Amino acid sequence: MAFQVALSFEDGVTRFIKCEPDQTVADASYRQRINIPLDCRDGACGTCKAFCESGDYDGGTYIDDALSPDEASRGYVLPCSMRPRSDLVLQIASTSAVAKTQAATYPATLTALDRLSPTTVALTLETPDRDKLAFLPGQYVNIEVPGTGQTRSYSFSNAPDDKELTFLVKLTPGGLMSDYLTERAAPGDELRFTGPNGSFFLRETGRPVLLLAGGTGLAPILSILRAMRACGSSRPAHLVYGVSTDDDLVELDTLASVAAEVEGLTWDYCVADPDSSAPNKGYVTSLIRDEHLHGGDVAVYLCGPPPMVEAVRKHFTDAGVQPTGFYYEKFALSAPAGETTAAPVGGADVAGAAPAAAVTAATAPPRPAAVQTPAPPAPEAPAVPVSASPSPERAGASRTVAGQAIFPPAELAPLRGGAIPDEGQARRAIAGQAIFPRAELAPLRGGAIPDEGQARRAIAGQVIWPGGTGGTLDPGEPVRPTASRAIAGQEMLPQAEIAPLTEPARYEIGEEHPSVHESDAVFEARQALELGAVELTIGRLSSQQLAGYRLLAEATVPYVDGDRFLDAAAYTETNAAFHDYLFTLTGNEHLLQAYHALGVKGHMTETLRDATWCHPRCTQDHLDIVAAFEAGDRTAARRLVAEHAERSKTTMRRAMDDKKAARRPRFVSPGRFDGKVVVVTGAAQGIGERVARRISAEGGTVVLADRADLVKDVADELTGEALPVLSDLETWAGAQAVAEAALARYGRIDVLVNNVGGAIWFKPFTEFTPDQIDAEIRRSLMTTLYSCRAALPSMAARGQGVIVNVSSAATRGIHRIPYSAAKGGINAITASLALEYADAGIRVVATAPGGTEAPPRRISRGGSALETEQERAWFQAHIDQTVNSSLMKRYGTLDEQAAAITFLASDEASYITGTVLPVAGGDLG
Repeated sequence: MAFQVALSFEDGVTRFIKCEPDQTVADASYRQRINIPLDCRDGACGTCKAFCESGDYDGGTYIDDALSPDEASRGYVLPCSMRPRSDLVLQIASTSAVAKTQAATYPATLTALDRLSPTTVALTLETPDRDKLAFLPGQYVNIEVPGTGQTRSYSFSNAPDDKELTFLVKLTPGGLMSDYLTERAAPGDELRFTGPNGSFFLRETGRPVLLLAGGTGLAPILSILRAMRACGSSRPAHLVYGVSTDDDLVELDTLASVAAEVEGLTWDYCVADPDSSAPNKGYVTSLIRDEHLHGGDVAVYLCGPPPMVEAVRKHFTDAGVQPTGFYYEKFALSAPAGETTAAPVGGADVAGAAPAAAVTAATAPPRPAAVQTPAPPAPEAPAVPVSASPSPERAGASRTVAGQAIFPPAELAPLRGGAIPDEGQARRAIAGQAIFPRAELAPLRGGAIPDEGQARRAIAGQVIWPGGTGGTLDPGEPVRPTASRAIAGQEMLPQAEIAPLTEPARYEIGEEHPSVHESDAVFEARQALELGAVELTIGRLSSQQLAGYRLLAEATVPYVDGDRFLDAAAYTETNAAFHDYLFTLTGNEHLLQAYHALGVKGHMTETLRDATWCHPRCTQDHLDIVAAFEAGDRTAARRLVAEHAERSKTTMRRAMDDKKAARRPRFVSPGRFDGKVVVVTGAAQGIGERVARRISAEGGTVVLADRADLVKDVADELTGEALPVLSDLETWAGAQAVAEAALARYGRIDVLVNNVGGAIWFKPFTEFTPDQIDAEIRRSLMTTLYSCRAALPSMAARGQGVIVNVSSAATRGIHRIPYSAAKGGINAITASLALEYADAGIRVVATAPGGTEAPPRRISRGGSALETEQERAWFQAHIDQTVNSSLMKRYGTLDEQAAAITFLASDEASYITGTVLPVAGGDLG
């Protein structure tokens, strides 16, 4: 039972964590991404010293220098040593800001301002803290506009190791940054910026890359190219750069220079304006050739406005290409200088600057039918150029989203001339082109057309940004992990399941991958993100951060012994916390969100559920990675991250192979059930699942009945004809529904296997309440009684049929008397029905399983957890009695139980009826 621990900080903020009785408070805190003060981790230094206001605890082991006896007597504690015995309230000797890891703020000096074209300026900054600033090629910072207190976001265009920091800015009359740069800025101005931010960056693999840049979206692409040049990259790469007009073209000489120095890099550019003097007129998609796509084995990096991103996505869909990786930044307009916004803008003046921050992820094109939240629609060529840069912005409060001006009206001229759009049209236009005509805005799932206010906060009629003042993301608040999207071959990363970060809506940063289908892709993607995180953090962590990192690494060790999992579920939890922490240390919520979007933890939870083998180096890798960080050894850290990814893939492959092998029946008699329709109840897991798999493998048509949705997955995995039926067999209606479904589909029931049942509670009979007794009888007796009643009429009418009931050797057992009574009733049903229906050609038999080894139940039978020592002792007593009653002194296997059941169900047992066959290692029950 986990206890709640309230961590009360000096600034009045209280954060709550859950802590298991065997966990230290510091361990639980770090796993939940609240980084309280910490150093030694073992009660030796006193750095984490706190005051316990309330609650019981075990103070653990520590030295007097860390916590004196007097301090301990007054209620002081060391979270690195203490373990809770109840809910706790602790006073933490620091502010909540210390427990959060955020992007840093840097001072800077404007050293150069170069007008590259009539519409674009290059901004150059230097910071005295350059040695502390690490960023990845493609990331961005928030630059504070002097004298305004507001920030705008811009991507670096320089390489990560360059001393000078450079940015590309699209000038827009009325734009906050634009007005500063054109009217007041001068070399020597002092500025500040915060970052780095974003998860759009070059992943380190040898895979070919296709780089697509629209407008000043060229900046992060330039940073990527310069980083490739700096590291001597030879991976095949092609760049397509697109703009709206000749005035927007910049850095062509730079691109030519870089291409001459980077082996394998080719490039081209285009201008959407038909009157352009450029050699290529049109959109970036027109310059994407088959040779640039490498048969889909290509990583695409795309930075541009939403219509461009969607046009490229549509281009790939139409071409039937699924890139191995699809990484993108979408950008749109910011508020003009005079406009009041509900929250700090945090974004760029114009399309083409760097991202604010919304991370999304979706399956790569073509997208699965399950996706229900549409991205902005792709433009219909040739109306909107995929490289379009918007016209100059202007104030207009009626054209806001969540208080943020997105589509200012008056200066939105059509791209190729024409009248200024009217007020209503302008609210739904980009570059004068109507993108969201009001008449076509239908709600995503049906309903009335939204009102005008709602429509301004909607896409395709679906409200995306509810009205109100909005808010900004607290960088220290945990981002909820997404569920796994690559389980048992299901599609990975559906867009609708990943909530965007909630900065003002102008930007999306995301990545898309083809479906994983139990492949290694999820760990390759994690490796790429982690290598980026290494670059941002190594050599820059404090002793407290390193101590927390080591604490989380050590937390994984108890759950693995050599190459064996001692507790795969606990390893998965602690492993997830270890990997989360590195992304937390970057101070970049987008990186953490991108990692969570991969669904690694969910994938591992599902795959390793029943795993026993683990690569013997996995937990040591965690410790060695931390040691490399402590030594500041970048090379070793990068090598270990890559090797750990390979070992993780090996562990997962082995688990998947073992799971497939475990699902295959150990014994099979081919053709034994050919042409027979067999109903198996309780078929979602355990004995019922194994019986269903064996009957299917032996040619039978199987109707799988269960109240758990898992039965559908089992049915899908069977090799033969199968019909899953969801039903509650504790009711007559449920049993009748199963029989009717089988008869409606197949016209008959040849065999009924009544498997539903199982003890719910384990304790002396006098501890059972009347309601609990009723529940045990309903579960283990009435399910069989009702199912026999539902199936018998059709069997009797045909003059043939077999019923196999699953009883239990526990008719003589302790601490489950109501269950034992129910199973005694099953034996009576078996004997009596066999006698009554023998003349009708129906055999009725039963097995009486003893203790049986099975994977942990994925759907509980109910009851309550074993919370007290007494409850655990009662449960253990029944285990001991079960084993001691068996002459073979062991539990049976699922295959051994299924062998007896399928034998009795088959024609091989045609002269057996009214019999209960014990399958309990000599325990006759």
